Amino acid sequence: MVKPRFAGLAAVLLALALNAPAHAGAVLQRIAERGVLNVCSNVENRPFAYLSPSGEAQGFNIDLAEDIRARLSADLGRPLRRTTIATSGANRVPFLDQGKCDLIITGFSVTPERQRLVDFITPNFYSSGAVLLSRKDQPVASWESLRGQALCSSHGSTYNQAVAERYGVRILAFAGLTESAQALRDQRCVGQVMDDAVARLRLLDQREWAQFEIKLPTILEAPWSMAIAHGDPAFREVLDGYARAWREEGLIEALENRYGLPHKPVLDVAQVAAVGLDEQGVPVILQRVADYFRQFYADTGWNFPVLYDGWSARQFAQGIGITLKLALICIVASCLIGLVGAMAMRGPRPLRWLVQGYVELLRNTPSLAQLYFLYFGIGSLLRDGLPGTQLPWYADAFGLAALCISLHYGAFAVEIFRAGFKAVPETTREAALALGYGRWGRMIHVQLPIALRASLPALGNNMVQLIKGTSIAYAVAVPEVLYSAQEIWSERNNVVEMMVLVLVTYLAMMALLALVLDRLERRLRLPGVSL
Repeated sequence: MVKPRFAGLAAVLLALALNAPAHAGAVLQRIAERGVLNVCSNVENRPFAYLSPSGEAQGFNIDLAEDIRARLSADLGRPLRRTTIATSGANRVPFLDQGKCDLIITGFSVTPERQRLVDFITPNFYSSGAVLLSRKDQPVASWESLRGQALCSSHGSTYNQAVAERYGVRILAFAGLTESAQALRDQRCVGQVMDDAVARLRLLDQREWAQFEIKLPTILEAPWSMAIAHGDPAFREVLDGYARAWREEGLIEALENRYGLPHKPVLDVAQVAAVGLDEQGVPVILQRVADYFRQFYADTGWNFPVLYDGWSARQFAQGIGITLKLALICIVASCLIGLVGAMAMRGPRPLRWLVQGYVELLRNTPSLAQLYFLYFGIGSLLRDGLPGTQLPWYADAFGLAALCISLHYGAFAVEIFRAGFKAVPETTREAALALGYGRWGRMIHVQLPIALRASLPALGNNMVQLIKGTSIAYAVAVPEVLYSAQEIWSERNNVVEMMVLVLVTYLAMMALLALVLDRLERRLRLPGVSL
């Protein structure tokens, strides 16, 4: 029940907001006009927000959103509906800025960097820190002892950068908690870095998580607060009042008891310290460039941290290097697969059927589904029984991603080379036969050079698609360029700037590939064959 004095205050604030100019109280006006409150939340974070078997969002955060809807309905004197918009750490702030949602209610930890992006509501409705969930038989002495080891996490987690910088670990950030948990069960990491409340609730499931425990004390404790877009003091004042009422009326404590959560006191949002520790920064030789782009960010709001922040620069540079390495391996492997497959298509019927089945299967199923099948399915079997997290290449994320991409684009290369062999003129084959070449002699010395030259334009196009297709590796935490960019923009909410850098990076790779292919075509030109 809303207290009368608070209801009156909220009603006055809302009335002022709705009668104010367009730049003041814009969100309140939007909610009143459409009769809908849109709330962004991560709906795979039980018990805070999750989907019921019927597909309806429910949980601690959803109950808070419903309370806001009820209070706003009463204060506005008109019924409102509520919709829950599923978001992740990578897109929740962009959705807020774009007006797709009116507020964020999720495990959104307050940090100084995020305070520059959104307005946080006070007091906080919950708080949490990072813990390490690991197998009981996994020896872990301290956070410092984890240096150089792999820890699972999810994209957008506020702990990723802080834990990586402070303790020198390798963060394997997956698309969501579900994929991260599966990687932990497959022993692809020492443990999973996650919110302490979520970890403790997960351990209540003795059937699935009986062999796991929280290893280390909580670190990086930070408040969880609702967030709204900058520039709407009327809406912020109303929500601040609702958040105070939740504490005064005991709603927060009641929800903590309902969902079996430990009680968390109010934390001072204004005194949250920075969690990132990038003392190293960028090389001294580039300091002037770093200073310029740091000032450029302060003056214009365009944020290119890879040009002034050491952690971001190292992340992005590593991503470019891994993308190039992955692309080079897959280009060579896919071409070999295509060539061998095309030659096999000219062999006995059973072999032709086998190759044709491979081509149809790989060309007509999504590459991402193939990667998940290899990584979470076949990969789990390949590494079964292997101790620790040091895996052979064929069970490692990079190796499986390279295998998947090579097989997928190799299937297209089979058809490309097969067409190239068909492009060899019949008169050329007859001339080779007349000169006394045997079957393999004709293939290697006559047909193959011409087929390679005929296949080169289509093969180049396949290579271009392959380089772009390496981006699917981010789904299994291979830190290629898109993965690195997403980690950076999840922390700094500079999606546009990072996507510009990603696009420029891919364009540079394509330009280099086009230059090499053009030189190769000129060098392999065959006079008299129209190639």
